[in-house]
Formats: sequence, C-alpha cells, structure tokens
Amino acid sequence: MENRCSLDFSTERDDYMCETELCSGELSPGEFDFMGRIPVPLKYTFKDGLEAVLKKHRIEKRIRLNCYFPMGGGSGYFPFENIHNVDSIDDFPNMVLSPSFDNLFEKHFFEKFIDKGYFQACQPKPLHQIYADCGIEDPEKQFTIFAIVPFVFLVDHRKLDGLPVPRRWIDILDPIYHNKIIIGGWRKDENSPYSEFNSFLFLDLYKEHGIQSLKYLAYNTKNMLHYVHMSRIAGSNSELGAAIYIIPWFLADICPRRENTSIIWPEDGALAFPIYFLAKKSKLDKLNVLIKYVTGKGLGQCLVDNCYPSLNPEVNYRYPTNAKLKWLGWDYVRSNDTMELIRLTSKVFFEVWQSTPFTKT
Repeated sequence: MENRCSLDFSTERDDYMCETELCSGELSPGEFDFMGRIPVPLKYTFKDGLEAVLKKHRIEKRIRLNCYFPMGGGSGYFPFENIHNVDSIDDFPNMVLSPSFDNLFEKHFFEKFIDKGYFQACQPKPLHQIYADCGIEDPEKQFTIFAIVPFVFLVDHRKLDGLPVPRRWIDILDPIYHNKIIIGGWRKDENSPYSEFNSFLFLDLYKEHGIQSLKYLAYNTKNMLHYVHMSRIAGSNSELGAAIYIIPWFLADICPRRENTSIIWPEDGALAFPIYFLAKKSKLDKLNVLIKYVTGKGLGQCLVDNCYPSLNPEVNYRYPTNAKLKWLGWDYVRSNDTMELIRLTSKVFFEVWQSTPFTKT
C-alpha cells in the first residue's frame, strides 16, 4: 500500500536503548509521567516520535519527563500488570496509554479511581461521523480514545469452498462454517494455555447474542493464531489456514495473496477495539506535550495510513465507502463487570473448543 509510514513487526531490537529519552521500568508506577504500550507494528514509529518530542521538550523547557515505553515482551511489561491494584491515585502514573481491553476496565478500578473523577479526557474534536455514530467517545469524558483497531473478516475463497461469504458478525456463528474460522490467540508452546486471545470478540458476541454464541464460535473455530501469522498464511496451501480469519484491518490489508483473499468489512461494523489513554486531571499542563503528540495530526495520519485509524479530525481518512464501526457502548462497559464477563465467556469458549474432535495445532 502506498503512502505508508514505516512500521516494524519486531518485538525486540538492540539499538533502542542508545541515548534514549525513556526510563527503565524500575521506578514505581506513581513516579512515571507516562507509561504506554502500542500494537507491535507501531512500536518503533511511536517510540521514535515520542523520543523526539521528549528531547525537544527537555532542551527547550529544561524539563525531563519520566516516560516508560517497553519495546520487548516478558518482564518489560510487568508494571502494567499491577497498576490497577494501587491503593492511591498518587501511586498511579500521570498518564497511561494502552491498546488492551485490560484491568483498567475492571469494575473495582472504576469504583476506586474512574468514578471519582481523577482523569480528564482530551478527545480531539470534532469527531468524524463514523466515530460519532458508533459512540466511541466516552460521555463521562475520562477515557481518551485516540485510535482504534478495526477487526474485519479476511476470507480465503478457495477454502470457503462455495459457502456464502460472511457479511455480518452473526454469520460467523452459523454451523455451516464449522472448522472454517481462525481467531487471534497466542501461547508459549503447544502444551501451554493461551495467554492471549481475542477476548474483546468474546465480549461483543456475548453482549449481542448471549452465552450460547461462544459455543457456536468454538464449534466453528479451527485454530487460534497470532495475527501476523494469519496474514502470512491466508490464501496459501498451509494446513494451518482456514476460510475466514478475524483479524485487524492492517494485517488483512498487507496479506500478500490477494488473488485468493478478500477483506470483508462487516455490514454491521468492524469491531472497534480502542487504543486509549487515561490522563490525570491535575497533571494536564505537565502532560500537554505528550497529549499533543499522541492525539496530533502527525502521528494520526501515520496511524490512518496504516489502517489503525486515528480520531484526529485533521487526518485524511481511508475508510471503505459506507463503512461502520461496532463498539460495545460505554453504558454497557460501566454497568457490567467486563473483566468478569471476559472470564466467563473465555471459560465457555475453551471448554467447548477443547472438547471438539478436530485437532488444533
């Protein structure tokens, strides 16, 4: 695809520590002005821009901000696993950026910090109509959604074997697609449980179609694969492949075998997975340089060009004609213990999926 900024699929690289403006993860969470993660393909682009902003700010204002942005996996992510458990808002980072529907959406965290008004959204305005229509903006003005990951269908027409192309999310529950769907999932090895999987999909299906929908999805799921691997094998003769991949738009868009595959944007909307940040209301002035970078046009256009659409109103969007987005809804998020629902739906899915007779490699 033309006009892309450079993205990197690496999870590790040796040179990022050289003369870095970033901190290690050795401080306590409350000592950080910024802690952030981003989808893997965007890491180096985001990190390079962040470091440039921090360096300019340090030189011009003589202020060094404590920013933590881990580039690899493993122990580098440890602080993120626990920040929702801090007892005081003073022990929470001034700004947290996340591409995960994680423990910051936990009911206890809402009660402890979100509902008490410690955070202030910095949502760019005006919203593009596609975002206004799906209701992605937090009406309580606490979460800032600065980009999304749209999930679409990538269809391998050869493996579909004459079946109709799915057009809506409910279609993937039809038993005609038995053993023909691949969803996102990752595990250390074949003897380990899946430590990552598309729980956001589980939650949306549960909201729309009830717990039985997870059983239908499990019946139709052939495999769980990392999204990068999906993009590489879709349309190939790989035995790991299937007819329908539920995959982020960017990775569907870079699938090399487009003669055999098509991207299907669901008629009821691509599932809109939020990339968001929480910023402390009391620290907005200090965080201004970071907020402007994250929500700004420069990073925003790069995100848009690579199918991770920004909510910045000044960028040139490339959504398909008549495209819609599908978001859970803030009323649903705030009125339910979403983390508990994820545990429930995951349990039901895996119980059915692991009991089916076909092999999952």
